[in-house]
Amino acid sequence: MPHRLVCVAIASAAALTACNLPFVDTPPEYGFISVSDGGVLLTPGSDQVPPTLDLRLHAQKALRPQDVTGQVDSRALTFTASGSDLVASTSALPLGSNHHLNISVAGRAQGISVRFSVIPATSAMFAAHVDPAAGTVVDGVFDDAPTQSAVAQALPGAGLSWRDPTHLRISWSGPAPPAVDLPAGIPTARGSHLAAAVHLGLAGLAAGELSRVASPAPAPVAGTNLVAFVTDTPAANSSLAHHQSVLSWVSATGWQAQPDGTIQGSADPVAVARAKSVRLPLWPDLENDFSDQTGTDTLLKSQQAVGTLVATTVQNVVNGGFPGVNLDFEAMPSSDKDAFTAFVKSLATALHAHGAQLTVDVVPHTPSGTNRYSAAYDVPALGSAADYVDVMAYDEHGEGGDPGPVAGLDWVKAELAGTLPGLAPSHTLLGIPLYGRNWTGGTGSSASYAEALSDLSSPGARVDYDFSAQTPFIESSDGSSVTYFDDAASLSLKLALAHQDGLAGVAAWRLGFEDPNFWSLFG
Repeated sequence: MPHRLVCVAIASAAALTACNLPFVDTPPEYGFISVSDGGVLLTPGSDQVPPTLDLRLHAQKALRPQDVTGQVDSRALTFTASGSDLVASTSALPLGSNHHLNISVAGRAQGISVRFSVIPATSAMFAAHVDPAAGTVVDGVFDDAPTQSAVAQALPGAGLSWRDPTHLRISWSGPAPPAVDLPAGIPTARGSHLAAAVHLGLAGLAAGELSRVASPAPAPVAGTNLVAFVTDTPAANSSLAHHQSVLSWVSATGWQAQPDGTIQGSADPVAVARAKSVRLPLWPDLENDFSDQTGTDTLLKSQQAVGTLVATTVQNVVNGGFPGVNLDFEAMPSSDKDAFTAFVKSLATALHAHGAQLTVDVVPHTPSGTNRYSAAYDVPALGSAADYVDVMAYDEHGEGGDPGPVAGLDWVKAELAGTLPGLAPSHTLLGIPLYGRNWTGGTGSSASYAEALSDLSSPGARVDYDFSAQTPFIESSDGSSVTYFDDAASLSLKLALAHQDGLAGVAAWRLGFEDPNFWSLFG
């Protein structure tokens, strides 16, 4: 005690600190402090954090454990010195869970606050087809790199070829087994594991066919109203003949509005006859000439032409005994917005006077607003006038752009978020594509499901997967051709969006393009 009393009596302020008296122990100026986990900087919004945190705090000056406290959610962290840094660890956090890291540093009014998400369970996609050179092959794609030895152990007798840490091709020197099975527990990078067990049946797989599964599998969807478009083609009318009982109504193309308000063409006569024979409601599709923007502008800005078009449409509806009309006006400039809205209001009023209804197709807005394709649509006003609005959520990647999904799930969600405000969900249809798109030599062209699968007739072609879009695509062995397409599994996810948002149903463009398994989604 005598020595301690002397220290208090004679020491300067600096000496008092050296005596380690807590009430005068001033922490140093640490400067910028960084937080890392496993060597990776941990920043607000990090969403790929391993389930077990190995935190390291680094500052410009050596950190003292007594100056730092921290919690993950409500659980306190214990910091220890490691060189000039402080380290702390946690027990495993659930995959895909959200958390809040708070760190307080003595002498600082503001602490460190980081909200983060633990890496989710790893998704995967497996697709099988008959390669003309290699026989039955399975392409596996993982959202995060799996432990390759664990995959090999689960597939005894198979030949495994890894193109990179997440892309696998499975083949067999002899006959392929009846199925490919992988357990959910296969470990993957950063402490994750496969989200769900994989079972891909191979029995009976023929050339030109594709068998595909995702992990986790999409939840089943039931009770969705389906509206579909039909064109006067053998494929479209054959599809209508086989699946008419599933449809709520069908919209037949063939009417085209002219600049003077007259209508050229007739609704697909085969579809009209078939629909009447089975009492399936058929709504003719009235469209403008997408390639003649000037002609559409002339029509919409002429009261006389609009009056002629409204009267002619109503007369055709009454004479044909149609319950409604689908209006598909596209490629309009923003300057046509008011005129188009006025036309829709006039047409809706005239149809309603005769007990008929109106659906208006719109190019969706984005969360950030309109673009040159959607600026002519005053969506809330159109929704107030028409009975239904069809949000055409497709052509994310068009023929003149870079390869990509026709309607990736992430993109569709964003388009709905930008378009649904101001609309009544129960009077809104989600437009879905039944077609895909192929790019060869930088040029894109639409492709039916069957045409997309024909790309697999080339030796070495692979099935790949866009996890954000949740859309499959096929790539040729040399990378010169790529085809994005929707099948029953990817379309079921879009149907689930319609359920989630309480929409009236989905409107599919168009019959004859679809994966035959699409119809299994409707019972």
